[in-house]
Amino acid sequence: MLGFSAYENAHPALPAALERAALAVARLDGTLDGHPLLPAWQHWVRLDAVCTHAGLDGHRLDPQRLTAFLEGLRLRPPDTLAPHERGADLDALTHGLRLYGLMLAAADRRPDPDLDAGTEAPDHRRLTEEALWALSRIVPGARLPALAHAMRAWLVADRPRGAVRAALPAALQAIGLTRTLLPILAGADTLRPDSPMDANGWTLAFARSLEREAADGLAILRRLEHAWRAARAAIGPRRSNSRLPAAVDLLAATPLLGPVRLASLLGCSVRGAGMMLEELVVCGGAVEVTGRGSHRLYGLPGCAGIRGETAGPRRYGHRRGRPPKIIVPTPVAATEPPPSPPPVPARLERLEVDYTALDALLADTNRVVERVQRMLKSR
Repeated sequence: MLGFSAYENAHPALPAALERAALAVARLDGTLDGHPLLPAWQHWVRLDAVCTHAGLDGHRLDPQRLTAFLEGLRLRPPDTLAPHERGADLDALTHGLRLYGLMLAAADRRPDPDLDAGTEAPDHRRLTEEALWALSRIVPGARLPALAHAMRAWLVADRPRGAVRAALPAALQAIGLTRTLLPILAGADTLRPDSPMDANGWTLAFARSLEREAADGLAILRRLEHAWRAARAAIGPRRSNSRLPAAVDLLAATPLLGPVRLASLLGCSVRGAGMMLEELVVCGGAVEVTGRGSHRLYGLPGCAGIRGETAGPRRYGHRRGRPPKIIVPTPVAATEPPPSPPPVPARLERLEVDYTALDALLADTNRVVERVQRMLKSR
């Protein structure tokens, strides 16, 4: 069905490599079909794929830093004093954002009129549709090898590399090789400087790359499952009507979650959702990644590295207006008697805080796709 017989005389290792790649892709696709962690898996592997592609294009990019950038968090300065290296960091983030937009366009099923004309979404849609059309014109019965040849022809024609890499997972789904969109499958090893450019060598490198990427996708899924089980075990036994286990499940299925989004999903108050997330942080089932006092985002313990890439909120002081006058005390003479102990203060009454005004101030800023669209629009 995959048409391996036509390539048996081309290269000795090519039929076996194509078979292993097809089995690895089918194993990953079967494991993810109907999996509850599929949305979170697609998000994290999309970030890994973007960073891998950016590295092949000459930009060093970290997935945790890219995640903080996509979420609109204030990034910490790079660990360098050279101005040109700080500019390279900004260029890498901008390039990663463009690649991320292409990958989102390949997975977006909205009609063209619904796309925001003020963003790069229409251009990304056009490029990915052209790449998908070029990859989908393959010979029946030789799907995987012909897909590799179509990708090679696109690159030889000096067409945009990011578009064909973003369209490859959609092409695998369109021609029937996968049932689920698998963004990690992009044939990245064929784009390395030492990759062969002849037809047989390219197809062999393409098959080996798909096999490796499918194995990496399974490893990422196992890590997400392990973090999910660890978070469920951290909360311990709960009463039957507790919503905390459901909060853990939503936190595992969503890349990053805030109190407003959790409240809308569970049908509870924002204050109750915030208290549940704080309780998860205390028991070790979640981490807070923003370092802010409000509009916080939470994730599984594996997301703790995102907080290391953020600089936290801007601190302008505890209150507005003119800074307080600093009074330097005069030195006390040695012969002055020691001061008397301060009186014991009276017990203060319990302070009641009204949280109702905070509900109107918190906004749903937790969807990565919507943040990317707004960032693209502001450019």
